Amino acid sequence: MLQSGGESVREDASETVSRDVLGLSAAQPVCFANLPGLFTAADAAGTARGIAVLFLSPWGLEEFLTRKFYRHLAERFSAIGVASLRFDFPGTANAVDTPGKDDLEAWARAVALAAAELRCLAGVSRIVLIGQGLGAGLAYQHAAASEDLAGLALLAPVFRGRLYLRELKLWSKFVDDGLGLSSGDRDKKPGTIAGIDMPDELAADLKNFSVSELDFQPSVPVLLAPKPEVQLDPFVTEKLSASGCSVTGTVYKDFETLLTGATPPELPLAFADELVRWLQSLPECQTLARVPARVPQAFALTGPSFSETPIRFGENNRLIGTLCEPLGRPASVSAVILSTSYDYQIGWGRMNVQLARQLAQQGVATLRFDGADIGDSPPVPGRRVQVLYDDAQVVDAQWALEVLKMRGLADNVVIVGRCSGAYTAFQAALHDRRWKACVTINPYGFHWRFVGLPRTLKEYWSRLSEPAKTARLREGRIEPAAAAINIFVRVADRAASALGKVFPQLPGIVQRNRKVHEAFQKLAAFGTRLTIVYSEGDEAMASFLINFGENSEGLTAYPNSKLHFIPNADHNLTPRPARECLFRIIEDEVQALSPADSRKL
Repeated sequence: MLQSGGESVREDASETVSRDVLGLSAAQPVCFANLPGLFTAADAAGTARGIAVLFLSPWGLEEFLTRKFYRHLAERFSAIGVASLRFDFPGTANAVDTPGKDDLEAWARAVALAAAELRCLAGVSRIVLIGQGLGAGLAYQHAAASEDLAGLALLAPVFRGRLYLRELKLWSKFVDDGLGLSSGDRDKKPGTIAGIDMPDELAADLKNFSVSELDFQPSVPVLLAPKPEVQLDPFVTEKLSASGCSVTGTVYKDFETLLTGATPPELPLAFADELVRWLQSLPECQTLARVPARVPQAFALTGPSFSETPIRFGENNRLIGTLCEPLGRPASVSAVILSTSYDYQIGWGRMNVQLARQLAQQGVATLRFDGADIGDSPPVPGRRVQVLYDDAQVVDAQWALEVLKMRGLADNVVIVGRCSGAYTAFQAALHDRRWKACVTINPYGFHWRFVGLPRTLKEYWSRLSEPAKTARLREGRIEPAAAAINIFVRVADRAASALGKVFPQLPGIVQRNRKVHEAFQKLAAFGTRLTIVYSEGDEAMASFLINFGENSEGLTAYPNSKLHFIPNADHNLTPRPARECLFRIIEDEVQALSPADSRKL
C-alpha cells in the first residue's frame, strides 16, 4: 500500500545505483514536436554502439513510480556505449496538454517522431524499443510495420485496452483506499488514477485498442517480460514466432516492489541486469555509431498561457528542471516548487505541473525540478542514499534560486514544498533571506530529530531478525547509527506522550520546541512570509500542535505566519477540489508579493 506522500520509512543504504552513477551529469533535455525528452548519450569513455534505445513509458501512476528506473536503465546503457531517449507522451508528465487531441493516434505519432529524433541524435540507423505497460503495447504496434528496428523489449505489456481500463479501475480503488479517500472524494473517470487524469480521447480509444489483430512483419529479437504470474496473450506470441522473431521469455522480477511507492524506490536491479545482457546480445550492438546528425536542443514548449523550457543546472549540470514562464508578459513574482519525497518534478497527481501553469496565468514564473537522486536527477557523490530531511537538499534549492537570479527572476521568489519538501522549503528560507515567502504544505515538522525517515518501533522489531537485513548490515550497506538514533527518538516520543499528563512541558521539550520557535523568530526577523497549510485532520499536524498548542495559539507570536486548513483532503491532496483550494492559497500568497502596478496587468 502506498504511504502518505509516497513515503515509507527506511535507513537502508543498499541502493546500488548510488555506487554505479557517482558524479554523472543529468541527461540532456531535448524538445521535438512540442514534446519534452531527455537524451542520454553513450559514455564518452567508451565506444558508441550502432544502436540506440527509445523508451516508451507506461501510463499514469505506473509512469510516476518507474521514472527513476528508466533513468537508471539509461545510465546503465550509456555505460556500455548505447545512447537512449526517453520522452513524455502528449498530455502526460511535463508535456503540454492539448484537449481534444491527446488521443491514441497522437501517442502513436509521438513514437514515430521520437524514433526519428533518436536516430539523428545518436547517429544510428537502427534502434531498440523498450516499452512498459501501455508503452509496450504502442511499441508492439509501431514495431509491427517497422523495418528499422534492432530489437523490441515488452515489459509488463498492455495488449488489450478494454481489459487495461478495468485493471486501472481496480488499482485506482486500491490506491484511494490506501489514501483514506471517501467515496465522494474519488475521481472515477475512466483511466484516472492517483489524481492523474487520463485524457477523455485516450480513454475512449483504449476501449478499442488491441494488438492481437495486427500482422507482425519484421523478424527482430524480442524480449517478453510479463508481470509475475501473468500469462501473455497467446495470439501475440504466436504471431511473433510466425514472423521469425527470436523471442526471449523472462519475468519482470520485482515488478510489484517497483510500484509500492517505497522510499527510496526499490529498483528491480536484477531485472535491469537482464535487460543489459539482452541488449548486449543484439547483433547491432557490436557495430559502431556514425557521427550524430543533430545536437540535442531544448527550446520553449508553448501552451495557451505559458512557455516551458526543460533545463539542467547545478554542479556538473546534475539537476533536471522545467522553467515555466507567463506567455507574452514579464514575470513579477517567481516560485520554486520542490520535489516531495521521491515524487519527481511533476508532483503527486501532476500537481506541480498544474500549479505552475495556473500561476503563469497570474504572471508568475516557476521552476520545478528533481532534487539529487530523485526522478531524472542523478545522485551526488558523498551524499547519503536516503536524501530526505537532509540539509543537502537545501543546496539543491539554492541552485534553483541561482538559476532564477541568472535569468533576472529572483527579486520576489516564493519557495513551495509539500511533506518532506515542506521541511526543505522551510530550511531553505532559514538559510537565505532572499526567499521572500515560504509555503509549507503538510509538514511533519520544522526541526527534524531523526536521521532520514524512521520506521515505527514495531517495524524495527519485526525486521531485526530478517536474514536479508542482517546480511546488508554485515556488508556495511545499512547505517546502524541512523537506526539507533531513530529508535531512541521513537522511544523518547512514546515516553514523553505517556508522561505528558503529569509533566505537560515534556512533549514540547522532546519535540525541541525552543529550536522550532527560534527558527520562526528568525523568519519573522527576515520578514519572510510563511504560509502553513494542512489537510484537515492530517497526521502530519501532530508535531505542529505540540509546538504551537492544541488551538495553534502559539502561532500568533509570529505575524508573518498564516495557517490554512483544506477540508476533505488526504496528505497528498489527491482530490481535485483539494488541489484547487491549495492553488488559491498559493495564488493569494504570490499576489501579495506582486508589485502594485503588475497586479493591474
